[in-house]
Amino acid sequence: MRTEANAPLVSVVIPAWRAEGHLRACLRGFADQTLPAAQFEVIVVDDASPDGTGGVAEAAGVRLLRHPHNQGAAAARNTGAAAANGTILLFVDSDVVPDPGLVEGALAALEEGASAATGRYDPDPANDSRFARYKALWTFWCWENSGAATGTSSHLQGALAAVRKDLFDAVGGFDESFEGGSVEDYELSARLRAHGASIAFDDRLRGRHHFPGFGAVARNYWDRTRSWARLAPELKGFSSGQANRRSAAAAVCALGGAVGTATFPLGLPLATAGTAGYLAATAPFLRFVARREGVAFAAYAAGVHYALSAVIGAAALSTPLGSVSRG
Repeated sequence: MRTEANAPLVSVVIPAWRAEGHLRACLRGFADQTLPAAQFEVIVVDDASPDGTGGVAEAAGVRLLRHPHNQGAAAARNTGAAAANGTILLFVDSDVVPDPGLVEGALAALEEGASAATGRYDPDPANDSRFARYKALWTFWCWENSGAATGTSSHLQGALAAVRKDLFDAVGGFDESFEGGSVEDYELSARLRAHGASIAFDDRLRGRHHFPGFGAVARNYWDRTRSWARLAPELKGFSSGQANRRSAAAAVCALGGAVGTATFPLGLPLATAGTAGYLAATAPFLRFVARREGVAFAAYAAGVHYALSAVIGAAALSTPLGSVSRG
């Protein structure tokens, strides 16, 4: 897998749109990697940002590519991949602050035999807010009980993913035609698996994520759930890191509990049953939060998670299964 002399082994591709506020921290992380700088390159693709995203990349001295108009994250990743000089592509989102060993870990994972590998966010977020702390713990917990437990994954997480460039090119890269929902990494993963590639989970691929607020996450969950519901029938073995039987049960119960509460007092039995079912489904996660952050924070997490689970349940029920809509 080694490249010719003086060529980087790894090409880090960072899609960026309106990223001025957090791109600096991301790029500082790549300036402090354990892998020697000569062995990797960093490519930022500015997807026609209306702010100073491009200027941040220029000031950091990394390679900067610009889109003339906004095309979406999938297209930005493909643009960066096409310009990459390395034999390994490492996709990292602009709101992720990489751990110092990220690039070296990605290189090692693929040199040890993996065709593609994905990682996870640290349990501590890049931004310090109560909601960000909850969200970081939730995503960490989901991976702890899926990829970290098995060493494999059914999908790449586009924000932290490594893949051999020749394999990425062979399957055609990211599909740029999906409208919203951020499912292009799951769809790419299905084509990789159909091509015979396995996807490893590797905890060396780590970073702290800058999470948006509750409203932005709720909207993302709504859009993504509807997209997942459309995409799932088309893909054998389709799954996501946060989609599992417990999460599905929590979503159904939370939605039932919310409907019951909204129709009180007639809906009291539904509210009671729904809340009890939700707490049973989420008990392992809430115990994990309580051990790390205390009972008071676990109570906060239970309430926030309840609301987001109800959003997921409503989104799933609102979407008839069928083909994914594309642009």
